[in-house]
Order: sequence, then C-alpha cells, then structure tokens
Amino acid sequence: MEKNTKNLHPRNKFNQDYDFMALAKRVTELKKYLQKLPDERLSLDFRDPEAVFLLNKALLASGYDIKGWEILENSLCPSIPGRLNYIHYLAELFKGRPGKPIRVMDVGTGSSIIYPLLGAKEYDWHFVATETHKPSIQQAKNILHKNPEFRQTIEIREQKNPEHILKGVIHPGEYFDAIMCNPPFYKSKEDYHNVVVKKNSKLHQETEDSLASNFKGLPNELWFPGGEQKFITQMIYESMDLKDQIGVCSSLVSNKETIRPLKAILEYHKIQDIQVTMMHQGKKISRILSWRLS
Repeated sequence: MEKNTKNLHPRNKFNQDYDFMALAKRVTELKKYLQKLPDERLSLDFRDPEAVFLLNKALLASGYDIKGWEILENSLCPSIPGRLNYIHYLAELFKGRPGKPIRVMDVGTGSSIIYPLLGAKEYDWHFVATETHKPSIQQAKNILHKNPEFRQTIEIREQKNPEHILKGVIHPGEYFDAIMCNPPFYKSKEDYHNVVVKKNSKLHQETEDSLASNFKGLPNELWFPGGEQKFITQMIYESMDLKDQIGVCSSLVSNKETIRPLKAILEYHKIQDIQVTMMHQGKKISRILSWRLS
C-alpha cells in the first residue's frame, strides 16, 4: 500500500491510505458508508458523524483488536490517528523511572477512554483516566469490561469537584511520569454555537438546523469558562502545587494565539523545560504544550 501524505508521527501505524474493504470486514456496518471515487478508489463521506465513528471503531479493531468500542451518544468521536499522534509525541517528552511502570494521567478521558487504550497498547503505560461526567465514566467502564486485558493497566477515577483539574484525583504519595489532556476549547455554549454557524456558512451548508455539525460533543467536552486558555492556566497552577508528584505535564492547544500567554506564565514561575511540539495530520496542525516539574 502506498504511503499517504498524512504527515503523522513516523511511528503512527495509520500513516498510510486506509484499506476500506479490510476495515469493513472488521466492522461490517462501515460498508454502507463507502463511496467509489472517479478513479475507482474507495473513500468515505467524512461529513457523516456515524461514518466517522464506524471508521474509528474499525481502526481500533484492526489495529489493536479492541472489542465493543462504543461512545456515549452525542459525545466527541476521537480521530484515532490524531490521538495516536499525541501518544507518540508524549513518549518523546519524558523518561520513565528505572524499574517502575510508567504511570500517565489522562485528564478528561471521556466515554471513549481513547488515550489510555492507545497508550497501554503502544507502550504498556499504566493509566489513571479522570472524568467528571458520570455517564461517560460508565461508558468507559463498559469498554474496559469488554476488553479485560486492560484490567491491570487502566483505572478510571471520578473528578468529584468540577472546579478542580488535578487536585483530588492525584492522591497523596502517588507519582505520575506524565499528564496528558485534551481540554475544552470553547468559552461557552454561545461561543460554540457562533463558531459552528460561521463554519457552516463558509461551507455553504444549507440545513434546517444552522447548528448542525459534522462533529459532536458533550458540554463538558466542548466548553469551559474562559476556554482552553483558562483551563490550561488552571492546570498549570494545580500542577505547580503538585510538582513533587508529576514528571512532565502536557496539554493539547488548539489556538496558536494561546501559546504565548501560557508560556509567559510558565516562564514567570521559572518552570523548566517548556516545549511546544507541533503535530500534523494532513493539513491540520495542533500543538502540545509541555512543562517539566520534577
């Protein structure tokens, strides 16, 4: 199979064209969404949320033999190649402690529990996956129940205080080699709605619902007062309070304009080894902001 120009991390196993027929054999429902291009190649309608979900389910089944992967209705459907990118780049940002299993915390794991699944499969990392949303926690537990091989490597913890990010879920005496997070991007429900309407207008989408989008998400996944900048700022200060229990702290950053003020906070507090890692997925560029604490 020819290499595709997806620009993913070199170790990303999905950095090539999809074999849609093979994927449809793993998840048969995917077959009805396949489309034949003028050059006879098969493709998919990536505007259809159900088609995108089934594709990602098939990638997990074919790439990692993960069974019964389902996400909560209306929750975010993660792009498996993109999420795997974060895992591979994070692996380059820290070194484990000799003789001890690598422990990683995934902040806001969602119903897909995707980062722990990928990290455990790729690197045998041990995860604590945190979440505030009880139905998402239950769905994540359903996935683990169907895949008992993760019983010793993935633990789910409820963040009972939604005003905290790391506090309360990092227990006294615990140490995490790394923290990872895909934070809420929007500042409010109104902010999210305005962006979707603007996006649909640019795409000339004429739908009965001007808020229709080709991606979904629960409120706690999509918005946070002050947006991603405020969320990551709070995460920085909480990580400083827990600095003796964390090796490297990291977060995805969607808006490049957010990087400068966040770096300024870290530099002001003389945090060491601040890095911005650029990640590519086709034409899309995202960033990992990371800082070392111990």
